[in-house]
Amino acid sequence: MSRRSVATPLIWLAGVGWDETAGTDRRIVTALGRSRDVVWVDPPNRRTSWRRWLTQRAPEPHEGVDRIAVPATIGVTRWPFRLVSAWLRTAATRRAMSRVPQAVIVMANPLASLPRNARQARVLYVTDDWVAGAPLMGVSTRLVERTLRRNAQRADVVVVVSPALLDLVPARIGSRPRIELILPNGAPPVTEGPLAARQPIAGLVGQINERIDLGILEAIVAAGIPLRIVGPETMRDPSQRERLAALRAHPLVEWRGPVPVGEVPSHLREIAVGLTPYALSSFNRASSPLKTLEYLASGVPVVSSDLPAATWLGSADVAIAADAAAFVRAAQRFIEERADDVAERRRRDFARRHGWDMRAAELLAVLDRAGGAPR
Repeated sequence: MSRRSVATPLIWLAGVGWDETAGTDRRIVTALGRSRDVVWVDPPNRRTSWRRWLTQRAPEPHEGVDRIAVPATIGVTRWPFRLVSAWLRTAATRRAMSRVPQAVIVMANPLASLPRNARQARVLYVTDDWVAGAPLMGVSTRLVERTLRRNAQRADVVVVVSPALLDLVPARIGSRPRIELILPNGAPPVTEGPLAARQPIAGLVGQINERIDLGILEAIVAAGIPLRIVGPETMRDPSQRERLAALRAHPLVEWRGPVPVGEVPSHLREIAVGLTPYALSSFNRASSPLKTLEYLASGVPVVSSDLPAATWLGSADVAIAADAAAFVRAAQRFIEERADDVAERRRRDFARRHGWDMRAAELLAVLDRAGGAPR
């Protein structure tokens, strides 16, 4: 009997669709799927075919992960449409539970509720300060807070991915559940590249939204540092969109916008320093940005805002900047140091020690303890 067949399977109730931007959920579930059977349940997604749902025809499995796609009506989170969305989520969860009755249920969706009377172990997996992030998601803060409190009460264990969330989650729900901390987000596979490809430019790779401190980027180009930006713009705030438009028009800014995933490594091979310029909001302080480890996995040094997750890494190749002026100084220093084979190898080795497989192993240890506990 294979190791996969005897291990406890998982039902992952995702906060984003599998086919959307591959963020933390999909990356850790892909790693989990290498050793466990996993059923991924999409959130209600209006792009999903109703015909597929009604015929129960599942999307193709991906690297050991089975998927259940959930359709939606218009206004997924608005009253009364969210009642329909909730019913669809519940039906999808029951379908998954009947498929793998011995599974551990993992809730990673800030808007969905854990099953009330499930026999399976239930785990709440908190990746961000969801309550503070409700405006970014365009949903009701009260709805997110109420859902978080309900799920924390129903869960056998709450798992958080940053030290800040250890205190934030109990504060949000008004009690202290059984809570465990795992390490922050993981690094992607290490990519190699010729040193000659490095150019004296700073790079920002990832989604461009209100989490980004545009003042830092403006200071970078004002100091004469060329800046390449790679990623989709998802700004909601009109004033922020105006500032971003002005930044894009700057002669030192090379705006590439969204690119296929396969093109990202080529951009990372060309920049001299990667930027993680997050605004110091409550939401960001509790987060663990993917881009920092993504830069290191490509041999690129990083300048990051003063976030607990960045400080926790404790790497000399991640400069912590308290303000825009410090960002500029650190970026200039890394650019002037030029590419160095020894330093690049050190950064890639550091990223290897923080890969997604390691993160998945730690999470599985928590899930197995939850699954083995008597209900």
